Amino acid sequence: MTIHKVDYSKIEEASDGGILLFKVMMRLEFSLKHIGYCHLGSFPTAKVDWDRYVKERLGSTFWNKIQKDPEFQVLIQSPPKKQIVNQDGRLDWEPSAAVMSSQCLIGAVRRVRNNLFHGGKSGDPDVDRNATLYKEALLVIDKILCEDRDLGAIFSGRY
Repeated sequence: MTIHKVDYSKIEEASDGGILLFKVMMRLEFSLKHIGYCHLGSFPTAKVDWDRYVKERLGSTFWNKIQKDPEFQVLIQSPPKKQIVNQDGRLDWEPSAAVMSSQCLIGAVRRVRNNLFHGGKSGDPDVDRNATLYKEALLVIDKILCEDRDLGAIFSGRY
């Protein structure tokens, strides 16, 4: 019997910035659920209620502080594309409009993570900007954690 070993070399293409973003998002989502931002729908799932969090804790105040900051302009002006299935049943990419609110900004941060984690790295049209997108998404999260002391404390393990 012949045993074939799998070639895992493709996973090494994930950059340090992408790996850090993934780890930070894991801890952020844990922290958001811990402080009560879970969906309260018909299914008892522990899924983050991003919309409610942004509305209640960030809102336009956060957006007003961040919208003109040069550290976030790639994410704001040219957010990551969204992976879709086209009419032929094939994977494709849909452009995203410029970010205009806290809600859209968090959506862009989540899309950076989703494109990284959910297979968006195959045929990725953002491949040349991923390092910048990872960096800016991490900076947004850092700003959130500094602004929201409760969330920052849970994120840092200070319960």
